[in-house]
Parts: sequence; C-alpha cells; structure tokens
Amino acid sequence: MILKIGDVLNIGPGSSNLVRVIWLTADQATAVIFSLQGDNPLPALTPVETLEVGLRSKEISLVVDDPFQVIAQEEKIKDGDKRKRDRAWKLIQPLIEDTPAIFSANRRGELIAEVVDKARNGTDPEMNRITVAQVYVYLRRYWQRGMTKNALLPDYPNCGGRGKTRNAGDKKRGRPRKFGRQKGTNVTPEMRKLFAVAYDRYYATAGVERYTLRGAYGRMVSDFYSVKEIDPETNRVEHYRQDEIEQQGGIPTFEQFQYWSNKDHLRLDIKRKRLGEKLYDKDMRGLLGTSNAEVIGPGSRYQIDATIADVYLVSRLDPNLIIGRPVLYVVIDVFSRLITGIYIGLEGPSWVSAMMALANTAMDKVAYCAQFGIAIQPEDWPAHHLPGILLGDRGEIESGKIDTLINSFNVAVENTSSYRADWKGVVESRFRLLPAKFKAYTPGYINVDYRQRGGTDYRLDAALNLDEFTKIIINCVLHYNNSHEIKSYDYDRDVKADGVPAIPCDLWEWGLRHRSGAMRSFPQELVRFSLMPKEQASVTETGIYFKGRYYTCKCAMEERWFDKARQDGRWKVTVSYDPRDMDAIYLHLLGAKMNFEVCALTDRSRADRHLSLWEIDQVDQRDKHRQADARTDALLAAANTDAANEQVIKDAIERRGEPSKASAASRTSNIRGNRAEEKQANRATETFRPGQDASGPNRPSAEVVQFPGKAPPAGKTDYSLPSLDEILGDDDGA
Repeated sequence: MILKIGDVLNIGPGSSNLVRVIWLTADQATAVIFSLQGDNPLPALTPVETLEVGLRSKEISLVVDDPFQVIAQEEKIKDGDKRKRDRAWKLIQPLIEDTPAIFSANRRGELIAEVVDKARNGTDPEMNRITVAQVYVYLRRYWQRGMTKNALLPDYPNCGGRGKTRNAGDKKRGRPRKFGRQKGTNVTPEMRKLFAVAYDRYYATAGVERYTLRGAYGRMVSDFYSVKEIDPETNRVEHYRQDEIEQQGGIPTFEQFQYWSNKDHLRLDIKRKRLGEKLYDKDMRGLLGTSNAEVIGPGSRYQIDATIADVYLVSRLDPNLIIGRPVLYVVIDVFSRLITGIYIGLEGPSWVSAMMALANTAMDKVAYCAQFGIAIQPEDWPAHHLPGILLGDRGEIESGKIDTLINSFNVAVENTSSYRADWKGVVESRFRLLPAKFKAYTPGYINVDYRQRGGTDYRLDAALNLDEFTKIIINCVLHYNNSHEIKSYDYDRDVKADGVPAIPCDLWEWGLRHRSGAMRSFPQELVRFSLMPKEQASVTETGIYFKGRYYTCKCAMEERWFDKARQDGRWKVTVSYDPRDMDAIYLHLLGAKMNFEVCALTDRSRADRHLSLWEIDQVDQRDKHRQADARTDALLAAANTDAANEQVIKDAIERRGEPSKASAASRTSNIRGNRAEEKQANRATETFRPGQDASGPNRPSAEVVQFPGKAPPAGKTDYSLPSLDEILGDDDGA
C-alpha cells in the first residue's frame, strides 16, 4: 500500500474517525494527518508504517469516495464567492508555503500572528479586520477539504484537491547516515534562507563566477558551515568543522540543498539569469528533456504535445473511404519518462484534444485498454494521476479555459513561449520512438519518398481505421513503458544508487515508493467531465437534440421534459461530450458542483451508435450530398411525369376531335345510362376467370372439377371473380 497526499482514511469504527493525509516525507516514513471531524482539529504526525499496518490488517480503511471532495465549475461560481476565496487564499498562501514550520505547534501561532499583523497593516480595507481565529478557520478548511484553492469557497462543504507542502519535525527524518560521525539534521527555515543565499549568489547568476549546483553547495559549506583560519606556515586559508554544527547533527547534505533549492526556486527566470537573455531563448532545448533537476518524483511535471501521424487511415463506415492522417497526443511524466496518457483523433491540435489526452492520464488504463480488446494488468500501465505542473503549447493550453483545471485539481499550467516548442524535448522525443515500432509493416505509412516525382502514393495503401490505429499505438506505448531503456536518462544520485534501470515503469515504481508525495488521483469521471468540451443542447419533444442526434436520460424522463417541450416549446441545456464517443453526452445539473447525468442515444438515432463526432459529421455531409442529388433527380422525374401526363391529355383532346354541337342539357341528361354501358363494357374486359388469359376474354374456360360428394349450387356456372362494382355496390351517380 502506498499512501498519497489527499488520501482519506477511516482509522476507527464507523464514519466518525476520518482523517486526511496532508503531507508525506520524501522517504514516506512520516505522515501528517488531519482529522476531518471535530471542532478545532490540528495537524498531527504519525509513522506511515503504522497506517499501512492498519490498512493491511483492515483496522484502517481507505475511503475511495472522498465525502469532502467536490470539483467546482469555475464559470458557475458567483463572483462574490470567488472574491472571498481569493482573499482567503492570499491570506493563508504564505503559511501553506512555509513548511515545515506550519505543521509545528510551537511555530504555527507565531506565523499566523505575523500574517494577521501584515494583513491589518496592508492597503486592502477588507483585510484590516482579519483575526487569528479567521486564519485558523481558513487553514482548517484548506486541510479538511482537500488542499485546493477551491476549498476556501464559502458554503462548499466538500471540496478537494492536491496539497503541495513538505514537513520535517524535530526528530531526524529520512534514511539514517551509515557512514561518518555526523548523525544528520533536518532542514530548518534558517537553513533554507542560507540555501537561498548560496543558490542566488553562486548558481542563479550569469557572471564569471557561475557555479554548478554542486559547486554552489560547496561554496555554501565553505561560507556558512566551517571555521576559516590562516595557516601560518603556508599562509593559506584552512577550513575546519564547527563543533556547534557537529552537535546539531552536522552539515546539510547536497541532496537536502538540491531538494529545497529546486523547490524554492522553481522559476524559469533562474535559468534566464544563468544563461543570459539570448542564450536562454536560443539554447533551452534539452533542459526539460534531459534533466530532472526541476522534478521531485512522478507526477511533479507532465509534458503534453501533439503530432500528425505519418499514416493514412480509412473510414470505419466504408473501408474504401480514405479519411486522412490522425492527430496523436501524448502526455509524458518528466521524472520517469512514462507515457501517462494518449489521445488519437481526427481533429487538428486544439484545446479539446489536449484536454481529452489529459483526461486519459487520470483514467484506469485496464478499463481503457479493454475498450479496444487489449487485456493488461494494472502494473503494465500504472498511471492514473494528474500532474502538479502541465507544460504545453500556447495554442492548446488557452488561459481562458483552464480555471477549473487549476482551481479544482491544483494543476499548474505552463506555456512554452512562441516558437519554443523545443522546450518539450521529453515528449517530442517519444514521437520518434513510437512509429519506429510499426512503420515498416503498416499500410498507408508515409516514407521519405512521399510526394517526390515518381514516388508512391501511400494514401492508396491505407487499410487501418481509427480504432485499429489506436490499438497499434496502445501496444507501442505498453512496449515503451515496460521495455524501452532510456539511454540518456538524467539520474539523480539516489535513483542511480538503488540501481534502478532507466525503464519508464521501473522509474515510476521507484518514484512511487520514495518520492510520491506530490501524487494525486481523482475520480476519472469527474476529471473527464470537467475537461470535456461544453456546448448547448436543445430539449425537444423527441429528445435532447445535440449535433443532429437525440438523447434521453433518467432526469428528463422523471421530470417529463419532452412532454413539457411539446406543450411549451423547446429550451437550452448545457452538456459535455467526448468527441471520440458520441454514444453518450453528459448533462450539467444545476449548481456549481460537478454534478452531471449521462444521456444515451435514443432509438431515433440508433444508426449513429459507436461513431465519433468526426464520423458523424462525415455521415451528415454524405447524407446532405445524397439528399441534394436526390432532390435534383426528383425534380427531373417530376418534369418527366408532367411531360407524360401532358402528352396523355394532348392525345385525348386530339381523339375527341371537335366538340359536339349538341346542347349542354342533352349531353348531361343521360350520364347514368352512359355510365352503365361503360361499366358493362369494362366487365367484359376486366373479369378474371381461372384458366383464362385476361388479355383474351374469348378464350374458353377451363373445366371445373367438383369435390367428391359436393354438388354445385343451383344455377352456379360462373366461377369468375366479382368486379369492384359487384363488391362495393352499384353507384350510378353522376
């Protein structure tokens, strides 16, 4: 069992002993838990081993459905509530970031008092009356409701999110030192200040005296953790141990310096200072792709990018229809290089496709692969988490559409600068690896001679549809995650010391055991719902109309929406949808919470089941072309019919000849008699007799054979079928 920040545990019988894990040490030895019940709970330290023993013995249980977590839709939160949330966040953010001090009972009161004093003396009039009690309320609300910004929303008893803080208590944490006489020391706020001075002075600089991170660490030890004396014999400066520091556990390690420096200085302007403006913009390629200095462990940072695959596909509806090249989105964890999510579609690179790829990262991969007939074990593709930071392109990660992602899931979003796609070196290198597994034997794959004079037109070789290509990509991802060795992997010291092979799944597994404090997972349906595109649908008398299709749901049936629409007219509702699967849409229910109901296709739209939005559009386009051609054919057929009818009328007029000279009275006086004569003449030609050709009324009738013992009725000699007048009765009316 691997605990994660945000996990809710039931540590006693019933549901009155719920606690949340709000922090884990880097080595997973100690956890900070926070009671979700009680009037004034405070953080408490507990050994992780104790919790895991309880979990294994069933004395402690993991609460899967977090009763305090809710994902709020940013656009539905009232402006007043947003202001209250942002004001509370501004107030407690310094406290949250000041770890481990905020978890210390001795330091917490002093820190809160400083924040309150600063707020009261600030320029914001709404902050002038802040009290210590209010700050405690905000902190408790933040820890209780999942450690997200949205946890501070008023009247939201169930909010969730991911925590970011780290802690160290008074007792030495982490692995004990095996060698040397120094026992080791915890990093204090004072030490972090020294780290920051050394980092800024020796590392975050573009001067001649620029050091590597390890060199900056050495200068820090020289400046702050040693005694300097001049040797009278050599006239050189000598450094000696400080007894006071030795008594306190010794000099901080390089790993501690590296960890806290990277945590406190996770800013791009550090690299800009070191390289200078021009070199920074020119030579950033590889910093994210080859170095793990900016990531702590799995889930710290994901990179996302898209490419147009070099293969042509055919339609699932008609294999003879070539539909072009698909767009492949890949999401990669920077620490382990594990491919955490994919999305394959037919729309161009866009926000929608990028978010569907991100939603795939939070999906159970066993269930996802099963959709395509691929059976795997959970360890074959273990990722089902959202990242702490997501790096993408500006065109796809649009600022106006990420508020829910940021505030509800605590995912920080970073955009690459314009024309700086090279910043995503990790994910872009995967695009070169995946096609290498299948291009040699894939029909429709584009080779180097494409579009050269005399070259092969690979479009004509296309045979794979979208689902089949997706299966191939999944198989390639599984192979890459479990078998591909990353030869250029940038090892951290402790990763290399443990002998971890540079295979994504192995690195991911090691990181979960040792550095999983930042990992957070959310219910996949909530993630998908929040990231899917949203549009308006119409409630009509025949169903919920969306994209030319009709849907229904339990809510609509119970509340008789369709009856109301027939009587009072249609109205609009908000729905979310997955462009790759239009068999269902997701109806937004009232309120800001992420509440929804799944709507299924009605029988009226049964012909469109199992189709993507792009395929539905293709069907619609094809039907429109067919209907347009049919309308033209119908017009021509109508013209032919009119011409034939006109000819019949013309022949009749010519046959009649000149109109009779008789009076109107004489011509209309014997219509009944004329009708009777015409009927009699029709009977002679229309009467059907068995064995007699209707076209030959004078042909002899066949012999009628009677059943044995059955005599024919008296006078019955005519066995022909009756005429229509005989059946319906004679009507000689004019």
